[in-house]
Amino acid sequence: MTAPPSPPLVRAAAPAARPRLAATSAARPRLAAALAARPRLAAVLARWLAAVALAAPAAGCLVIEPPEYDHPAQTAPVLTAIFPPPHIPIHIDDQDVSKDFSASVLSEDNGDPVLVALYIDYGRRSRGGSPFRRLLSPIPVGAGTIAGGQRSFTIPWDLETVNLPTDGVTPERECHTVTLMASHAFNRCYCPADPEDMSSLTWQIINCDRDDPGCPESCPPLDCNTTPCLFCDDPEFHEGCKDP
Repeated sequence: MTAPPSPPLVRAAAPAARPRLAATSAARPRLAAALAARPRLAAVLARWLAAVALAAPAAGCLVIEPPEYDHPAQTAPVLTAIFPPPHIPIHIDDQDVSKDFSASVLSEDNGDPVLVALYIDYGRRSRGGSPFRRLLSPIPVGAGTIAGGQRSFTIPWDLETVNLPTDGVTPERECHTVTLMASHAFNRCYCPADPEDMSSLTWQIINCDRDDPGCPESCPPLDCNTTPCLFCDDPEFHEGCKDP
């Protein structure tokens, strides 16, 4: 049995392309003749082609500058006590040689560390005219951001190096305070340089043996009517502590 003949191959695309190629080839002499007849048109076309040629490599190497972002504004530090709890009085006797105070700080620092200091009896004017009677010099806590959360730290208090005053300038000889102060900068009086850039925590210290019947369980708050008071942000004191 004889197989049916195969249908002829369809080759319509190739013949269709040839007339366009032929037409393009035929148009080239006419374009060249037109440009030869009009020199000004040829010059304009040449400049346009040169501009396109120069722009093509530049577009491939386009460099976009990264956007500039403003640094967040620095904020005052906010302290939170970790240990000891500030609402419970701390009894200290002659057997105690050190005490640790732990807290956390939250602030937008813009690269500047937070400085923290410990004052003994903050607010009680010393005989030298300071707003505290003892001082543990400021130490830095690494810079951070609000988005990064709170940063915890601990300040050790060496009672043998910085002891409690015993000169009896207050009605209750056993009653003292320890105040933790934080700021981005301290002035020459060891107070925060900017009254708007400060935060503090205060613990009550009772200097006696808790088992002694005469040792108080708590102490009254600072009374500026009976005790000469002074604070770091008092306007007259703060103005006098600015660097010359």
